[in-house]
Amino acid sequence: MEEPRRYEVRESTTPDPPYRLHAPDGRVVESVSDYLQELLACDCSPATVKAYVYALLDWFRFLDTVGIAWQAARSTHVRAYVLQLRGAENPYRRRQRPDSPAPGVVNPRTGKPSLAAGYQPATINQRLSVVKGYYAYHGGCGIGPRQNPVPGSGDARRNAHHPPDDPWLPVRRAPYRQKQPAAPPRAISDELWAAVFGCLTSNRDRAIFSLLLSAGCRAGELLQLTDQDVDWGRQCVRLISKGSREAQWVAASPDACHWLRRWVVDRGAVPAGEPLWWTLRHPRRPLAYQALRKILMRVNQQLGTNLVLHDFRHTCALRLASDPQVPLIYVQAHLRHRHLATTQRYLRARDEEVIASVQAHQRGDREAPPPGDVWHYDADDLAVLLGREERPV
Repeated sequence: MEEPRRYEVRESTTPDPPYRLHAPDGRVVESVSDYLQELLACDCSPATVKAYVYALLDWFRFLDTVGIAWQAARSTHVRAYVLQLRGAENPYRRRQRPDSPAPGVVNPRTGKPSLAAGYQPATINQRLSVVKGYYAYHGGCGIGPRQNPVPGSGDARRNAHHPPDDPWLPVRRAPYRQKQPAAPPRAISDELWAAVFGCLTSNRDRAIFSLLLSAGCRAGELLQLTDQDVDWGRQCVRLISKGSREAQWVAASPDACHWLRRWVVDRGAVPAGEPLWWTLRHPRRPLAYQALRKILMRVNQQLGTNLVLHDFRHTCALRLASDPQVPLIYVQAHLRHRHLATTQRYLRARDEEVIASVQAHQRGDREAPPPGDVWHYDADDLAVLLGREERPV
């Protein structure tokens, strides 16, 4: 039996917009295309536009199942949509192997719990933000419902004019927004990093993960590198930040440059301006994000871990922040954070260091300083400060 046709996203032949949402009958949903053009005019990145169109795809599929048009959506439909997301299974979180750990089980090697099979609170909140912005735009154009079906917080601008000496007032969550627990950044231990590096089978993979760890680059920034973005003399790479899209040179470790040289020799010559990373199998093509992710998935299967690509950036940040010789403002520049408050999240002790230090204290392994190194007051300094006491002869 043929499955019924559903809403789907197709790449457009024109860059304005690069994606189009098609209805089950094949026609283009013009309201979504108009909204995507608004995002492009506001200088949103192509990655943002892609994320928005797929979030709206899920919303329109939900509206299709309940049998209403997007103009007739109300807050009750948004509530039903959120409840559906809370109980649905995320297709990207399906357990690939029968021996995969259950959701919430903490991995003994990484210390991170396994993700649940459903949608994370951050994903649900992101969908609500996209739908709210979509209706806010069309409401300003006089199209669609007069009241936005996604309710907002009544005190969202409570701290809009905040005096610097006054405390920040708490702001209530908007209806249907999910609680997002603050997940602290986790570092990969030196032992685990050695095990990960030992699982890599090519100079390309060794260069990639050495750069992820030393340069602190994101996966998308790494895949955009070309030969012109490597300064061999200074041992630096030029990264384009995802938010500001500004190019900045950052330091790379000597090991990363060593493996990068070996990969360039293995790869051979390519035209100027071409991507730095290519597939190992023929036909040769630029390395994509899904291929990079599968490399780490194979490592996770061998080691029994649940690492993600962003863990290497967290490790770089925590290592730099824990080094007293590296000022915090240098860490901010290396990670390309816009605000120093973002970098301050990494001012925390590494779990393995805390455990080792406390256990050494409990065992009494700390050595006492030698007697000659004990600090004491100088008698002459005390005499000058307090005066000499005259003793009778």
